[in-house]
Amino acid sequence: MKKIFSAAIVAASLTLASCTLGTTGQTQQTTTDATSAILGGILGNGTLQQTGTSVLGTILGNILGGATTQQSLVGSWTYAGPKLVFESENVLSKIGGQVLSNNLEQKLGTYLEKMGFKAGKSVLTFANDGNCSLTLGSKTLPGTYTYDPNTNKLTLNGMFVTGQLPCTVTVQNGQLLMLFEADKLLTIATAVGSKSSSSIGTLLSSYSGLKLGWAMTR
Repeated sequence: MKKIFSAAIVAASLTLASCTLGTTGQTQQTTTDATSAILGGILGNGTLQQTGTSVLGTILGNILGGATTQQSLVGSWTYAGPKLVFESENVLSKIGGQVLSNNLEQKLGTYLEKMGFKAGKSVLTFANDGNCSLTLGSKTLPGTYTYDPNTNKLTLNGMFVTGQLPCTVTVQNGQLLMLFEADKLLTIATAVGSKSSSSIGTLLSSYSGLKLGWAMTR
């Protein structure tokens, strides 16, 4: 599975490069060279060889290439951390600077923690019969699910709300990504009684074109 870098890193590669070079009067580098320089400063030289795929790895269409079946969802998954991807390259270019300045993925992780998601502890289980459950701290939220492999759409029923809650999922290399529209993530925060739901709503209202959620491992 292609590695998804944080939105802050991607935004840095697109927005700070031209700004930095323009103010120093240096000869403008190519996009790839500038991206490498910025990534080197943020991540260290050990990640430079992955520069060519860092931007592509944050675009939704590029992480849905593998065949995810309903059977591949069955089992227990443990929360690993927040994930954010752009719905298109146009969206990435448009709001990249804002994502960088707000460090949205890091904030997303903070809010998910307030909602009860704990790395290595929160567990989501999908059963063969279409039932599922999510454990957040002392809470266990039961529900049912359906999955359409043609669209990578998973629909949760009754877990967080009385109606349906859709998300995009993909399973690759033992990792499950669950990605929601921003307003759907707010629905989850409200449903679990998170005191930060109003703050989450304020934060996410400016980020249309993003899918936000989490990664889980077996």
